[in-house]
Amino acid sequence: MRSRKTFGLLLAALSLWFLCVIVVCVRVYQRPGFHSVFAVYRNAGVAWIQQGQIYGTAGSKFLYSPLAAGFYSPFALISQSLSEVLWRLLLGVTLPLSLWYHGRTLFGFSKSQFACAFLLILPLTLSNLNEGQANLILIMLLLVATATALQSQWWTCALCASLVVYWKIYPVVFALLLTAIFPKKLTLRIFLAVVALFIISLTLQKPPYVLREYGSWLVHLASDRRRSNEYYGKWRDFYLLLRLIGIPISIMWWKVVEVIAAVVAAAICLLGSIRRWPPVTLVFTALCLAIVWMLLFGPATEAATYVLIAVPSSYLLVFGLFETSQMALRAMSSVTYLGFVAADVINSWFHIKKDVYLVHAIQPCFALCFCVALFFWWRWQIAEPSRVGVANKH
Repeated sequence: MRSRKTFGLLLAALSLWFLCVIVVCVRVYQRPGFHSVFAVYRNAGVAWIQQGQIYGTAGSKFLYSPLAAGFYSPFALISQSLSEVLWRLLLGVTLPLSLWYHGRTLFGFSKSQFACAFLLILPLTLSNLNEGQANLILIMLLLVATATALQSQWWTCALCASLVVYWKIYPVVFALLLTAIFPKKLTLRIFLAVVALFIISLTLQKPPYVLREYGSWLVHLASDRRRSNEYYGKWRDFYLLLRLIGIPISIMWWKVVEVIAAVVAAAICLLGSIRRWPPVTLVFTALCLAIVWMLLFGPATEAATYVLIAVPSSYLLVFGLFETSQMALRAMSSVTYLGFVAADVINSWFHIKKDVYLVHAIQPCFALCFCVALFFWWRWQIAEPSRVGVANKH
């Protein structure tokens, strides 16, 4: 009877997700480009095929590497309506598969635990799915990279960590944290994977064109002045919080804060490695700290970027719910999760003016709450090193 209920819960979670995917696919097929960012990706693919300018007036919103533009080029060969649908289907399939692989590998999630985690993740990812945001692909790569690291599949881990960097360059902090934990296994492999992906991109189009676009990409990223255009900046991060509480930090000193935060994250990973934390704790810590850095200290954190924290925040809530003795973890993870859901509802369903900075501060505030919940999880895991997630008790 219990097995039947567990299967029913899993089936309900998957059915709900794919129902949402189908609804979104129908919407984007009927109105391609409406409430969708995929047109930007597809236009970059068109420019790649035609050897046109990817990072210019027409493609100024495309912030990913030329290799990513080459990835989107097949979508440019079909109609926009069909490409919008195929992109959503790709996102809809890869997310549950990578989540299942990650949850089972790291924490040995049962079907019921996976179903609970997936149901919690669903409301935090729907807006990204609806808009066709590439953040869901980043989540998949991060999950697979951490899971394969735990299974000692080093080349697969290096490839996924390198692909994340080519998609959005600032996830390099994730690759660096993994190398801090597994220096002998990953340092050379990630370097070779980065070089190999660069060489592959040169074979997908004429090398002079690709080299020119790599240069344009770096210039385009360096020329972004949206943080300094106004007092509070454009991003929803720790910089905004500092300005709101009255600390007039300069752009130069903010760069110093970014570096210090990255060093602190690396120091935590190194400390865990020296003290021989369980491998599960180490890799999940690297994932969480990398995501926290990208959200609070990264170069361009928008409302949609906070989907990156959907998986770890949902995991912490699952741990709190299944482990009755961890009241602090349960309370803090619940507050964090509900805060992210509320922020996503406000951003997705209501038309908030862009200059309402107190609303923009909601997500970074709850990212700090996530750090507190993560601390309670650390304390629990380190106190009971034989425990792997919650699966051993259930």
